[in-house]
Amino acid sequence: MGILTEYPVWFILFCLLLGAVYAFLLYFRSDRETNDPWLRWIMTGCRFLAVSLISFLLLSPLIRRQFTTIEKPLIIIGQDNSQSMVLGPDSTWMREEYLAEIDRLAAELGKRYEVKTYSFGEGVSSPMKSGFTEKLTDISRLFTEVTNRYMNRNVGAVIVASDGIYTFGTDPWYAARDFPYPVYTIALGDTTDHRDLLVKNVLYNRQLFLGDQFPVEVQVDATGCGGETAHLSVKEKGKVVRDMDFPVTWNHFSKQIPLLLDAKEPGWHNYTIELAPVEGESTLRNNRQEIFVEVLDMRTKIVLVNDAPHPDLGAIRNALESNRKFELIERSPEEFLLSHDSAALVIFYQIPSLRGAGIPESVVGQLPAALFILGSQSDLAAFNRLDAGLNLASSRSMFAESYPLLNGAFPYFTVDLSLTRLTQQFPPLQSPFGEFRYSTLTEILAYQRINGVSTRYPMICFTHTADQKRGFITGENFWRWRITDYIQTGDHQAFDKLIQQIVQYLSVKQDRSFFRIKMEPTFLENEPVEIEAEVYNQSYELINEPNVSLVITDESGNNYPFLFGQTGSAYFLRAGAFPPGVYSYHAKVKTGSDQYEKRGSFVVTSVNLEAVNLKADHNLLFRLAESHRGTLVYPGDLLSLPEIIRANEEIHAISYTRKIFSELINAPWVFLLILGLLTAEWALRKYTGI
Repeated sequence: MGILTEYPVWFILFCLLLGAVYAFLLYFRSDRETNDPWLRWIMTGCRFLAVSLISFLLLSPLIRRQFTTIEKPLIIIGQDNSQSMVLGPDSTWMREEYLAEIDRLAAELGKRYEVKTYSFGEGVSSPMKSGFTEKLTDISRLFTEVTNRYMNRNVGAVIVASDGIYTFGTDPWYAARDFPYPVYTIALGDTTDHRDLLVKNVLYNRQLFLGDQFPVEVQVDATGCGGETAHLSVKEKGKVVRDMDFPVTWNHFSKQIPLLLDAKEPGWHNYTIELAPVEGESTLRNNRQEIFVEVLDMRTKIVLVNDAPHPDLGAIRNALESNRKFELIERSPEEFLLSHDSAALVIFYQIPSLRGAGIPESVVGQLPAALFILGSQSDLAAFNRLDAGLNLASSRSMFAESYPLLNGAFPYFTVDLSLTRLTQQFPPLQSPFGEFRYSTLTEILAYQRINGVSTRYPMICFTHTADQKRGFITGENFWRWRITDYIQTGDHQAFDKLIQQIVQYLSVKQDRSFFRIKMEPTFLENEPVEIEAEVYNQSYELINEPNVSLVITDESGNNYPFLFGQTGSAYFLRAGAFPPGVYSYHAKVKTGSDQYEKRGSFVVTSVNLEAVNLKADHNLLFRLAESHRGTLVYPGDLLSLPEIIRANEEIHAISYTRKIFSELINAPWVFLLILGLLTAEWALRKYTGI
């Protein structure tokens, strides 16, 4: 500790001189005398010290204090807590003896170092958990957590105890490439190939339509089962709906098995795909997988109205029929007026036409959604009279070759990047030429580029009101776009997706209800079920004053009641994780005298990735340790780690020196000293009568 001041040291002489002069004038120039001369000298000394100290404080002196702290190295132990750790033949040893060994390791390291324990799986938690219940393994999260949490600490080493199998996240070796600390690894698990038959993967469509036959592709792998005959079955509610036998031809076997199932009833269906066990299998956890599919009882009905053949009609037909979600019906104008089809969307191809085919304005005005395609046979005057939301002001029928220019700020749906590049290769459409007029509610997907000049004329655009949607394609011969798509890419996916997106946007009905529930249809068993709700008043303004309740019911009839929480102007519920199965929900809200209800269902699917691969990857653990100045050890040498770490000269304590400067005037003892000197002087003056 020391005292500093910004003034020269010899300024202290002035402080002492001031104190001496003040004391001399006060006591030795006074006519009053005391019987004890030594009391005069004591009072003189008190005054001298008090005045000198006060004047010294005017120099703003600082007190410098220095602290030294010793930080021991921090050893971090990360234990793999995933299910794969206890799915092998050594599961009993892992749960009992190994956990005791890892505790002894932490205690031994704690004698010399600071020790922190973590467990990792889907996430990272501290202190270490030992249940081996995590359904995913993300080793990279451990390195991210250590880097973020202990960036400025004296981390000596990180010990990773794992089987090296990761089922989620990035490659641990890649994630740890910039990791600055030594890494020691404990190689757990078994690297030998055990006799095993497993369902590795299942490919299927989650949404189907009633009456469809849908494909399911099952990937079956086998290890050490050469010469066996495997039996695969597909069950629904315990009843076998498909089964087959197939030979396992060699010890490292893999086979893709296609199956066809029938969608006979609407709703959610749970299928169990199961392999019959063979003798000597190491585990049966991976012999089965469950899948959930939703069978819908209706397709989106689209009516295509035209009065003459055209290649564009074939392009529309092929694009929509490639997606089973749409049901396309073709009608002539007369058939359309007589059929009264209840369609989600009506496409008018060059209707009204110059051949006399037309649709009354009253009929068009009642349609919830319509798509108008203009071309050389369109009766533009009759089209303008429909007042559909787009008008073409032209004194005579003129046409121009126009190329598409996509609008990057289009808000209703996202155009595929491959289509954005393809539009530069698309041939032109034959479009009516004139001044297009549209409302401010119109959103344009593609503009027209005529003779190399970009215009504000719409080629593909949309407009909507509260209850109606309208779309417009102002040109014909877009069948050439589909051909160009095939020439450039070898398929028609980009063009077909564009037509499907246009039809999808227009055909989706707007939700005008006062109570709405938003949630995903499927969840994993290790993620929370999250639900959003919105409540509107009669003016369609969001409100969140009333309470919204919800009851989730499982397949056994058990009810789980919840109450939504308010967030801003809406509602949110995190109901937590649920076991795999099909669940229904019933939500209620009461606003004033009105009560609204919503019903629906969702599915929770199982996560079984930890059972797919049970062969430990010790090579990954070796590379992690080798690239980070560490060592790989096996469980039998676990307690040798403290000695190995102690031999690493890089791991040592660090001393930190910290200097603190504070003003002397703020020190309490200075105030007490001055007060004591002046008090003593005052008491002596009273005693002596001076």
